[in-house]
Amino acid sequence: MTEIPLWLQAVALGLVQGLTEFLPVSSSGHLVIAPYLFDWQQPSLAFGVALHVGTLVAVIAYFRSDLVFLARGVLGVGGLGDDDRRLARRTTVLLALASLPAAVLGLSLGSFFDELFTDPRSAAFALFVTAALLLLAERLRARRAAAALEEDREVTPADDVGRHEGTVTPLDAVVIGAAQALALVPGISRAGATMATGMLRGLSRTAAARFSFLMSIPVIAGAGLLEVPALFDAEGFGQFTLLETGVATLAAAASGFWAIRYLLRLVATDDLRGFARYVLLLGLVTLSASLWLGPPGSA
Repeated sequence: MTEIPLWLQAVALGLVQGLTEFLPVSSSGHLVIAPYLFDWQQPSLAFGVALHVGTLVAVIAYFRSDLVFLARGVLGVGGLGDDDRRLARRTTVLLALASLPAAVLGLSLGSFFDELFTDPRSAAFALFVTAALLLLAERLRARRAAAALEEDREVTPADDVGRHEGTVTPLDAVVIGAAQALALVPGISRAGATMATGMLRGLSRTAAARFSFLMSIPVIAGAGLLEVPALFDAEGFGQFTLLETGVATLAAAASGFWAIRYLLRLVATDDLRGFARYVLLLGLVTLSASLWLGPPGSA
């Protein structure tokens, strides 16, 4: 079997990180499962930090206008009206509330979750949880659309019905934040869990997706800051050179930016069941492969 060049592995992992961080399919699950299935060495922590920097750049670049609006409102600069300042400050508080559960759980049980990154079979079972959340959220959305149709409103069962982004409440933020904390388990998609929970709380797919992406910024940034010491570890970027890591980071940023744009366009007109089927299939493939591959590193 031909050995895949390390630079190509690095680019592949960067693309996987960028795409799966923002699509509801679990980036952490893919980064555990992909090296296992292809018999690649697990990336070092420093390499993972670099890829997270790439996805952080992607989401900041995409939502730069929203972030500038929030900053102007919080700081009271830029000539915003009273209503806009109140909206910006309220949204900032909601994003802070949504970030608390993951921060608390990550700081208190971080070592426990780190151990799960060595077990692709655990990630496979967690993918089933992601699939179940997505299917349940779409089922309830379809019920809301059907109820609206019975009221003679101009909707179809496939419409993206639900509350808009401006109706997110503090309770919504805390509940969606709790779902984000569950995504510390590899295989439970952060985007999938937060979007599905937002939809279960009555938000439309689009509103849930936008809030999910915005709330990812402090979480990704915070996790990256906690892992900065890994950049100075003697292990460095593991099997990858600095150049290969840089290219992988650029791949993560570019694919992440595309994934955000793609998903926001998709959720306006289509549902999430395709992603549920994909993660279900990936979980089944991983469990089936483990029957003859055995635990990681057993070969």
